[in-house]
Amino acid sequence: MPTFHDPIADAAEASEAMRGLAHASRVFDDPADTYTVFGNLTATMRSLRQVLDQLAATHLAHRNRAHHDDGDQLAGDRSALAAADELHQAGTLLDQAHDHLNAAFSHSGRIAWHPEPAQASLDHDPATSTATAGTLRLTVWPDTPVGEHQRYAYRITDTTTGQELEGRDLFTGAGQPVDGDHAIRDLAAFLGAAGEARQYALDRPDSTPEHAGLFPGWVAEAARTNTDALTELTEQTEPAETSGPARRWVSVVFLQGEEADQVLDVIERDGTPAAIEHLKGWDYGQETTQAALENGYVYDEPPTGALDRVVTGEDGYTLTYNPFAGHVSLLREHHTPSADTLEDLGVVPAREATAGIGAPAPEPAPKQQAASERPRRTPDPSWFEHPGVAAVKQSRGLSL
Repeated sequence: MPTFHDPIADAAEASEAMRGLAHASRVFDDPADTYTVFGNLTATMRSLRQVLDQLAATHLAHRNRAHHDDGDQLAGDRSALAAADELHQAGTLLDQAHDHLNAAFSHSGRIAWHPEPAQASLDHDPATSTATAGTLRLTVWPDTPVGEHQRYAYRITDTTTGQELEGRDLFTGAGQPVDGDHAIRDLAAFLGAAGEARQYALDRPDSTPEHAGLFPGWVAEAARTNTDALTELTEQTEPAETSGPARRWVSVVFLQGEEADQVLDVIERDGTPAAIEHLKGWDYGQETTQAALENGYVYDEPPTGALDRVVTGEDGYTLTYNPFAGHVSLLREHHTPSADTLEDLGVVPAREATAGIGAPAPEPAPKQQAASERPRRTPDPSWFEHPGVAAVKQSRGLSL
């Protein structure tokens, strides 16, 4: 409570009250409440103007008592005059700020705030997918397609502060189906990259991380504080089928660099079926299967990064590719009899394969297999297009 007689105590209380207002005004449940806050702020500005004048008058009235630390009264007198002058200048600027605030108050008073649009109904739309990662709530829903690319809109909500960000700049790969769960995972991957970039920038203030501009600052900071939850959401996979014959996938070929670029051009120009036909030229049947088994290039599921694009053909081949990281892979289904244990063949689960973990090959691969199987690079792009990586795609001639 104000004392009305102790300027030190009242100044401290005013400072604390303004700090509290700065915190509380981050979110308004009802925008109409801003009008009341405007009125109180206008009165505060008038009082603050009076305080500045009184501080200046005090410095002028007691100039004869002003000394510097070394006892120089003349220097103290000059400092008192200078302080009073600066306070008067601040008061003049405060008058201008008051005029602008009063004008904003007047404009706000003409607004009739309507109820919130029925946007929240998206959460109940069957086509909408929603997930929670720590204090972040992620929502995606299909938007207007663009050519062969399905567009997704998204909303990122910080449940702690109430801040929201919406966008419509996520696109699937050409011909990819509508998959809200996949969209959620990849949006989480983008946020994870932004959070890591934010942490990197905090640790190294002079650096400019690669993904620093993917999202606004508050989103990157929220992603940084929810890194573990976003990582867990990114790594979620669809439930595995419990019925049907046991099957694995053997690697036919893995390309990166210039070789991959050629195949990526085929995908963009002629589509994924043409790319699969092209890559099938690396398949030598049983010889390729045996080489894959001997070297551990056999998987329970097609090994893919969280952001790779995956296309399964009708003839048992699965194509995975990433135009931004620049790698292409073709795998073929391999049905294994139940008696075939493959004890010493170095079979690697898909999750470990995508992380680069696996048993070392006991023997060198046959020539055609060794030429095709190369270490994977860590994928950095997305199943979706985002402004942060659009330049890379454009440089490959893959822009829409």
